[in-house]
Amino acid sequence: MNGMENTTLGEPNAMAILFFTIVIVVTLFITYFAAKKTKSTSEYYAAGRSITGLQNGLALSGDYMSAASFLGISGIVALQGYDGFIYAVGYLVGWPALMFLIAEPLRNLGKFTFTDVVAFRLNKGPIRIAASIGGLMVVLFYTIAQMVGSGKLVELLFGMPYEMAEIIVGFVMLMYVLFGGMLATTWVQIIKACLLLFGITILTILTLAQFNFNPGVLFGEVQKMYPADQMFSPGGLVTGGMDAFSLGLALMFGLLGLPHILMRFYTVPDAKEARKSVSWATTFIGFFYLVIPIVGFGAAVLVKKSTIMSVDAGGNMAAPLLAELLGGTPFLGFIAAVAFATILAVVAGEVLLLRLRHFPTIFILMSLKKVRPLKRSR
Repeated sequence: MNGMENTTLGEPNAMAILFFTIVIVVTLFITYFAAKKTKSTSEYYAAGRSITGLQNGLALSGDYMSAASFLGISGIVALQGYDGFIYAVGYLVGWPALMFLIAEPLRNLGKFTFTDVVAFRLNKGPIRIAASIGGLMVVLFYTIAQMVGSGKLVELLFGMPYEMAEIIVGFVMLMYVLFGGMLATTWVQIIKACLLLFGITILTILTLAQFNFNPGVLFGEVQKMYPADQMFSPGGLVTGGMDAFSLGLALMFGLLGLPHILMRFYTVPDAKEARKSVSWATTFIGFFYLVIPIVGFGAAVLVKKSTIMSVDAGGNMAAPLLAELLGGTPFLGFIAAVAFATILAVVAGEVLLLRLRHFPTIFILMSLKKVRPLKRSR
Protein backbone atom coordinates (compact mmCIF):
# COMPACT_ATOMS: atom_id res chain seq x y z
CA MET A 1 0.00 0.00 0.00
CA ASN A 2 2.80 2.37 -0.85
CA GLY A 3 1.01 4.00 -3.73
CA MET A 4 1.65 3.98 -7.44
CA GLU A 5 4.68 5.74 -8.80
CA ASN A 6 4.52 4.85 -12.51
CA THR A 7 1.76 4.12 -14.97
CA THR A 8 1.58 3.17 -18.63
CA LEU A 9 -1.45 5.41 -19.20
CA GLY A 10 -0.57 7.90 -21.89
CA GLU A 11 1.51 5.37 -23.84
CA PRO A 12 0.31 2.84 -26.45
CA ASN A 13 -0.90 -0.25 -24.61
CA ALA A 14 -0.80 -3.50 -26.61
CA MET A 15 -3.16 -5.38 -24.25
CA ALA A 16 -5.66 -2.53 -24.29
CA ILE A 17 -5.58 -2.43 -28.09
CA LEU A 18 -6.14 -6.22 -28.20
CA PHE A 19 -9.13 -6.08 -25.84
CA PHE A 20 -10.55 -3.04 -27.64
CA THR A 21 -10.32 -4.89 -30.95
CA ILE A 22 -12.04 -7.98 -29.54
CA VAL A 23 -14.90 -5.90 -28.12
CA ILE A 24 -15.41 -4.00 -31.37
CA VAL A 25 -15.24 -7.11 -33.58
CA VAL A 26 -17.68 -9.09 -31.42
CA THR A 27 -20.20 -6.26 -31.17
CA LEU A 28 -20.03 -5.47 -34.88
CA PHE A 29 -20.54 -9.18 -35.58
CA ILE A 30 -23.71 -9.04 -33.48
CA THR A 31 -24.78 -5.91 -35.34
CA TYR A 32 -24.40 -7.71 -38.67
CA PHE A 33 -26.71 -10.55 -37.66
CA ALA A 34 -29.17 -8.17 -36.00
CA ALA A 35 -29.35 -6.17 -39.22
CA LYS A 36 -30.35 -9.32 -41.14
CA LYS A 37 -33.28 -9.82 -38.76
CA THR A 38 -34.42 -6.18 -38.78
CA LYS A 39 -37.01 -5.78 -41.52
CA SER A 40 -39.75 -3.53 -40.11
CA THR A 41 -40.19 -0.32 -38.14
CA SER A 42 -41.18 -2.27 -35.05
CA GLU A 43 -38.09 -4.47 -35.30
CA TYR A 44 -35.77 -1.50 -35.85
CA TYR A 45 -37.06 0.75 -33.07
CA ALA A 46 -38.44 -1.81 -30.59
CA ALA A 47 -36.61 -5.07 -31.47
CA GLY A 48 -39.96 -6.55 -32.52
CA ARG A 49 -41.02 -6.57 -28.84
CA SER A 50 -39.09 -9.85 -28.56
CA ILE A 51 -36.75 -9.05 -25.65
CA THR A 52 -37.36 -10.94 -22.38
CA GLY A 53 -37.49 -9.34 -18.95
CA LEU A 54 -34.03 -10.60 -17.97
CA GLN A 55 -32.48 -9.50 -21.25
CA ASN A 56 -34.10 -6.09 -21.04
CA GLY A 57 -33.04 -5.78 -17.41
CA LEU A 58 -29.43 -6.34 -18.42
CA ALA A 59 -29.83 -3.88 -21.30
CA LEU A 60 -31.39 -1.29 -18.97
CA SER A 61 -28.55 -1.68 -16.49
CA GLY A 62 -26.08 -1.44 -19.35
CA ASP A 63 -27.74 1.77 -20.50
CA TYR A 64 -27.68 3.23 -17.00
CA MET A 65 -24.21 2.11 -15.87
CA SER A 66 -22.49 4.56 -18.16
CA ALA A 67 -18.96 5.91 -18.19
CA ALA A 68 -20.14 8.59 -15.76
CA SER A 69 -21.05 5.83 -13.32
CA PHE A 70 -17.99 3.63 -13.76
CA LEU A 71 -15.23 6.19 -14.26
CA GLY A 72 -16.90 9.27 -12.82
CA ILE A 73 -18.28 8.08 -9.48
CA SER A 74 -15.18 6.06 -8.62
CA GLY A 75 -13.13 9.18 -9.36
CA ILE A 76 -15.40 11.42 -7.26
CA VAL A 77 -15.17 9.04 -4.32
CA ALA A 78 -11.38 8.78 -4.69
CA LEU A 79 -10.93 12.56 -4.66
CA GLN A 80 -13.89 13.84 -2.63
CA GLY A 81 -14.89 10.90 -0.46
CA TYR A 82 -18.28 11.17 1.23
CA ASP A 83 -19.97 13.41 -1.33
CA GLY A 84 -19.44 10.75 -3.98
CA PHE A 85 -21.92 8.54 -2.12
CA ILE A 86 -24.72 11.00 -2.93
CA TYR A 87 -24.29 10.22 -6.60
CA ALA A 88 -24.12 6.46 -6.04
CA VAL A 89 -27.26 6.43 -3.88
CA GLY A 90 -29.18 9.02 -5.91
CA TYR A 91 -28.70 7.15 -9.18
CA LEU A 92 -30.16 4.00 -7.59
CA VAL A 93 -33.22 5.11 -5.63
CA GLY A 94 -35.16 6.26 -8.69
CA TRP A 95 -35.60 2.69 -9.94
CA PRO A 96 -38.39 1.65 -7.53
CA ALA A 97 -40.35 4.75 -8.58
CA LEU A 98 -39.74 3.82 -12.22
CA MET A 99 -41.08 0.32 -11.61
CA PHE A 100 -44.23 1.29 -9.71
CA LEU A 101 -45.19 4.51 -11.49
CA ILE A 102 -43.88 4.35 -15.07
CA ALA A 103 -42.94 0.92 -16.44
CA GLU A 104 -46.28 -0.91 -16.57
CA PRO A 105 -48.57 1.99 -17.61
CA LEU A 106 -46.08 3.04 -20.26
CA ARG A 107 -45.90 -0.44 -21.78
CA ASN A 108 -49.66 -0.95 -21.66
CA LEU A 109 -50.25 1.97 -24.02
CA GLY A 110 -48.02 0.34 -26.65
CA LYS A 111 -46.44 3.52 -28.03
CA PHE A 112 -42.91 4.06 -29.33
CA THR A 113 -41.99 6.84 -26.88
CA PHE A 114 -43.13 8.54 -23.69
CA THR A 115 -43.96 11.58 -25.81
CA ASP A 116 -46.49 9.53 -27.78
CA VAL A 117 -48.11 8.50 -24.49
CA VAL A 118 -48.51 12.10 -23.27
CA ALA A 119 -49.57 13.33 -26.71
CA PHE A 120 -52.22 10.60 -26.75
CA ARG A 121 -53.80 12.20 -23.67
CA LEU A 122 -53.12 15.92 -24.22
CA ASN A 123 -52.72 18.50 -27.01
CA LYS A 124 -50.22 16.95 -29.44
CA GLY A 125 -48.53 20.05 -30.85
CA PRO A 126 -47.17 21.70 -27.67
CA ILE A 127 -46.35 18.30 -26.13
CA ARG A 128 -44.21 17.24 -29.09
CA ILE A 129 -42.42 20.60 -29.23
CA ALA A 130 -41.63 20.48 -25.51
CA ALA A 131 -40.55 16.83 -25.74
CA SER A 132 -38.31 17.58 -28.71
CA ILE A 133 -36.53 20.38 -26.88
CA GLY A 134 -36.24 18.44 -23.62
CA GLY A 135 -35.20 15.21 -25.30
CA LEU A 136 -32.59 16.96 -27.42
CA MET A 137 -31.10 18.66 -24.36
CA VAL A 138 -30.88 15.37 -22.45
CA VAL A 139 -29.31 13.53 -25.37
CA LEU A 140 -26.93 16.39 -26.16
CA PHE A 141 -25.47 16.70 -22.67
CA TYR A 142 -25.46 12.94 -22.10
CA THR A 143 -23.72 12.24 -25.39
CA ILE A 144 -21.15 15.02 -24.96
CA ALA A 145 -20.10 13.61 -21.59
CA GLN A 146 -19.79 10.07 -22.96
CA MET A 147 -17.87 11.16 -26.06
CA VAL A 148 -15.45 13.28 -24.05
CA GLY A 149 -14.81 10.33 -21.73
CA SER A 150 -14.26 7.93 -24.62
CA GLY A 151 -11.90 10.31 -26.39
CA LYS A 152 -9.83 10.78 -23.25
CA LEU A 153 -9.72 7.04 -22.60
CA VAL A 154 -8.63 6.14 -26.14
CA GLU A 155 -6.12 9.00 -26.16
CA LEU A 156 -4.44 7.69 -22.99
CA LEU A 157 -4.45 4.01 -23.95
CA PHE A 158 -3.60 4.27 -27.64
CA GLY A 159 -1.35 7.30 -27.45
CA MET A 160 -3.25 8.94 -30.33
CA PRO A 161 -4.51 12.52 -30.72
CA TYR A 162 -7.77 13.29 -28.94
CA GLU A 163 -9.50 14.43 -32.14
CA MET A 164 -8.70 11.16 -33.93
CA ALA A 165 -9.97 9.19 -30.93
CA GLU A 166 -13.32 11.01 -31.11
CA ILE A 167 -13.67 10.30 -34.84
CA ILE A 168 -13.03 6.57 -34.35
CA VAL A 169 -15.51 6.30 -31.47
CA GLY A 170 -18.18 8.18 -33.41
CA PHE A 171 -17.73 6.01 -36.50
CA VAL A 172 -17.98 2.69 -34.62
CA MET A 173 -20.98 3.88 -32.64
CA LEU A 174 -22.84 4.88 -35.80
CA MET A 175 -22.28 1.40 -37.25
CA TYR A 176 -24.25 -0.14 -34.39
CA VAL A 177 -27.25 2.12 -34.88
CA LEU A 178 -27.45 2.57 -38.64
CA PHE A 179 -27.32 -1.14 -39.43
CA GLY A 180 -28.60 -3.00 -36.38
CA GLY A 181 -31.20 -0.79 -34.74
CA MET A 182 -32.63 -1.60 -31.31
CA LEU A 183 -31.95 -5.35 -31.52
CA ALA A 184 -28.22 -4.80 -32.07
CA THR A 185 -28.08 -2.02 -29.47
CA THR A 186 -29.85 -4.26 -26.93
CA TRP A 187 -27.39 -7.12 -27.33
CA VAL A 188 -24.42 -4.76 -27.25
CA GLN A 189 -25.82 -3.40 -23.98
CA ILE A 190 -26.26 -6.92 -22.59
CA ILE A 191 -22.68 -7.88 -23.40
CA LYS A 192 -21.40 -4.61 -22.03
CA ALA A 193 -23.38 -5.00 -18.79
CA CYS A 194 -22.04 -8.52 -18.24
CA LEU A 195 -18.45 -7.42 -18.90
CA LEU A 196 -18.82 -4.38 -16.63
CA LEU A 197 -20.33 -6.36 -13.75
CA PHE A 198 -17.63 -9.01 -14.11
CA GLY A 199 -14.83 -6.44 -14.30
CA ILE A 200 -16.04 -4.37 -11.34
CA THR A 201 -16.50 -7.53 -9.26
CA ILE A 202 -12.92 -8.68 -9.92
CA LEU A 203 -11.59 -5.18 -9.24
CA THR A 204 -13.51 -5.01 -5.94
CA ILE A 205 -12.23 -8.44 -4.86
CA LEU A 206 -8.63 -7.50 -5.68
CA THR A 207 -9.07 -4.24 -3.77
CA LEU A 208 -10.56 -5.85 -0.66
CA ALA A 209 -7.84 -8.50 -0.74
CA GLN A 210 -5.35 -5.75 0.11
CA PHE A 211 -7.33 -5.06 3.31
CA ASN A 212 -8.11 -8.61 4.51
CA PHE A 213 -11.53 -8.42 2.81
CA ASN A 214 -12.67 -5.99 5.46
CA PRO A 215 -14.12 -2.65 4.27
CA GLY A 216 -13.57 -1.29 7.78
CA VAL A 217 -9.81 -1.73 7.38
CA LEU A 218 -10.00 0.09 4.05
CA PHE A 219 -11.87 3.02 5.59
CA GLY A 220 -9.36 3.07 8.43
CA GLU A 221 -6.50 3.41 5.94
CA VAL A 222 -8.34 6.24 4.21
CA GLN A 223 -8.70 8.02 7.53
CA LYS A 224 -4.98 7.57 8.29
CA MET A 225 -3.88 8.99 4.94
CA TYR A 226 -6.33 11.89 4.64
CA PRO A 227 -8.06 14.25 7.10
CA ALA A 228 -11.42 12.86 8.26
CA ASP A 229 -13.24 16.06 7.34
CA GLN A 230 -11.90 15.71 3.80
CA MET A 231 -13.05 12.14 3.02
CA PHE A 232 -15.79 11.24 5.51
CA SER A 233 -17.66 14.50 5.92
CA PRO A 234 -19.99 16.30 3.49
CA GLY A 235 -18.98 19.57 1.91
CA GLY A 236 -16.39 18.57 -0.69
CA LEU A 237 -18.84 19.00 -3.54
CA VAL A 238 -22.17 19.80 -1.88
CA THR A 239 -21.90 22.80 0.40
CA GLY A 240 -25.35 22.98 2.03
CA GLY A 241 -28.47 21.07 2.97
CA MET A 242 -30.56 22.54 0.17
CA ASP A 243 -27.84 21.68 -2.34
CA ALA A 244 -27.83 18.07 -1.15
CA PHE A 245 -31.64 17.91 -1.22
CA SER A 246 -31.96 19.34 -4.72
CA LEU A 247 -29.15 17.14 -6.05
CA GLY A 248 -30.80 14.05 -4.58
CA LEU A 249 -34.14 14.92 -6.16
CA ALA A 250 -32.50 15.59 -9.53
CA LEU A 251 -30.68 12.25 -9.47
CA MET A 252 -33.76 10.31 -8.38
CA PHE A 253 -36.47 11.89 -10.52
CA GLY A 254 -34.13 12.60 -13.43
CA LEU A 255 -34.17 8.87 -14.14
CA LEU A 256 -37.93 9.01 -14.72
CA GLY A 257 -37.39 11.38 -17.63
CA LEU A 258 -34.38 9.80 -19.36
CA PRO A 259 -35.68 9.05 -22.87
CA HIS A 260 -33.15 6.33 -23.70
CA ILE A 261 -34.24 4.43 -20.56
CA LEU A 262 -37.99 4.84 -21.11
CA MET A 263 -37.83 3.68 -24.72
CA ARG A 264 -36.62 0.26 -23.56
CA PHE A 265 -40.04 -0.63 -22.16
CA TYR A 266 -41.33 -0.98 -25.72
CA THR A 267 -38.91 -3.80 -26.51
CA VAL A 268 -40.67 -6.34 -24.24
CA PRO A 269 -43.87 -8.17 -25.21
CA ASP A 270 -46.11 -7.11 -22.28
CA ALA A 271 -46.37 -5.19 -19.00
CA LYS A 272 -45.36 -8.23 -16.92
CA GLU A 273 -42.01 -8.40 -18.70
CA ALA A 274 -41.64 -4.62 -18.27
CA ARG A 275 -41.94 -5.05 -14.49
CA LYS A 276 -39.44 -7.91 -14.55
CA SER A 277 -37.08 -5.71 -16.56
CA VAL A 278 -37.00 -3.07 -13.84
CA SER A 279 -36.62 -5.68 -11.09
CA TRP A 280 -33.59 -7.23 -12.79
CA ALA A 281 -32.13 -3.82 -13.64
CA THR A 282 -32.49 -2.65 -10.03
CA THR A 283 -30.68 -5.78 -8.82
CA PHE A 284 -27.73 -5.36 -11.18
CA ILE A 285 -27.49 -1.60 -10.71
CA GLY A 286 -27.82 -1.90 -6.93
CA PHE A 287 -24.87 -4.28 -6.79
CA PHE A 288 -22.83 -2.00 -9.03
CA TYR A 289 -23.43 1.13 -6.93
CA LEU A 290 -22.79 -0.84 -3.75
CA VAL A 291 -19.24 -1.75 -4.76
CA ILE A 292 -18.16 1.29 -6.79
CA PRO A 293 -17.35 3.36 -3.65
CA ILE A 294 -14.98 0.57 -2.54
CA VAL A 295 -13.13 1.00 -5.82
CA GLY A 296 -12.98 4.76 -5.28
CA PHE A 297 -11.64 4.56 -1.71
CA GLY A 298 -9.26 1.79 -2.74
CA ALA A 299 -7.83 4.04 -5.44
CA ALA A 300 -7.41 6.87 -2.92
CA VAL A 301 -5.30 4.61 -0.68
CA LEU A 302 -3.45 2.40 -3.14
CA VAL A 303 -2.95 4.73 -6.09
CA LYS A 304 -3.09 8.02 -4.13
CA LYS A 305 -4.84 11.23 -5.06
CA SER A 306 -1.72 12.92 -6.39
CA THR A 307 -1.15 10.20 -8.98
CA ILE A 308 -4.82 10.14 -10.01
CA MET A 309 -4.89 13.91 -10.51
CA SER A 310 -1.58 13.90 -12.40
CA VAL A 311 -3.16 11.63 -15.02
CA ASP A 312 -6.57 13.30 -15.08
CA ALA A 313 -7.50 16.26 -12.88
CA GLY A 314 -11.14 15.16 -12.75
CA GLY A 315 -10.25 11.75 -11.32
CA ASN A 316 -11.86 9.80 -14.16
CA MET A 317 -8.87 7.48 -14.51
CA ALA A 318 -8.97 6.30 -10.86
CA ALA A 319 -10.48 2.89 -11.69
CA PRO A 320 -8.12 2.12 -14.62
CA LEU A 321 -5.12 3.16 -12.50
CA LEU A 322 -6.26 0.88 -9.68
CA ALA A 323 -6.77 -1.96 -12.16
CA GLU A 324 -3.23 -1.49 -13.48
CA LEU A 325 -1.78 -1.50 -9.97
CA LEU A 326 -3.61 -4.64 -8.83
CA GLY A 327 -3.81 -6.66 -12.03
CA GLY A 328 -1.02 -5.32 -14.21
CA THR A 329 -1.21 -4.21 -17.81
CA PRO A 330 -3.52 -7.06 -18.96
CA PHE A 331 -6.18 -6.17 -16.38
CA LEU A 332 -5.81 -2.49 -17.24
CA GLY A 333 -6.44 -3.40 -20.87
CA PHE A 334 -9.55 -5.37 -19.95
CA ILE A 335 -10.99 -2.65 -17.69
CA ALA A 336 -10.25 0.01 -20.31
CA ALA A 337 -12.00 -2.06 -22.99
CA VAL A 338 -15.00 -2.49 -20.69
CA ALA A 339 -15.12 1.27 -20.13
CA PHE A 340 -14.88 1.79 -23.88
CA ALA A 341 -17.72 -0.69 -24.52
CA THR A 342 -19.74 1.13 -21.86
CA ILE A 343 -19.38 4.42 -23.69
CA LEU A 344 -20.09 2.95 -27.12
CA ALA A 345 -23.24 1.19 -25.97
CA VAL A 346 -24.69 4.22 -24.19
CA VAL A 347 -23.95 6.61 -27.05
CA ALA A 348 -25.43 4.13 -29.54
CA GLY A 349 -28.66 4.15 -27.52
CA GLU A 350 -28.67 7.95 -27.58
CA VAL A 351 -28.23 8.09 -31.35
CA LEU A 352 -31.00 5.53 -31.84
CA LEU A 353 -33.22 7.79 -29.75
CA LEU A 354 -32.39 10.74 -32.01
CA ARG A 355 -33.46 8.72 -35.04
CA LEU A 356 -36.62 7.63 -33.26
CA ARG A 357 -37.59 11.17 -32.36
CA HIS A 358 -36.92 12.39 -35.92
CA PHE A 359 -34.55 15.19 -34.80
CA PRO A 360 -33.43 17.07 -37.92
CA THR A 361 -31.88 20.52 -38.13
CA ILE A 362 -35.22 22.26 -37.61
CA PHE A 363 -36.26 19.72 -35.00
CA ILE A 364 -39.19 21.71 -33.61
CA LEU A 365 -41.06 21.67 -36.91
CA MET A 366 -40.30 18.06 -37.62
CA SER A 367 -41.29 17.04 -34.09
CA LEU A 368 -44.92 17.58 -35.09
CA LYS A 369 -44.61 14.57 -37.36
CA LYS A 370 -46.55 11.62 -35.98
CA VAL A 371 -44.56 8.44 -35.22
CA ARG A 372 -46.43 5.26 -36.10
CA PRO A 373 -47.28 3.52 -32.78
CA LEU A 374 -47.05 -0.14 -31.91
CA LYS A 375 -50.25 -2.10 -31.41
CA ARG A 376 -51.72 -1.59 -28.01
CA SER A 377 -50.83 -4.33 -25.52
CA ARG A 378 -53.79 -6.18 -24.03
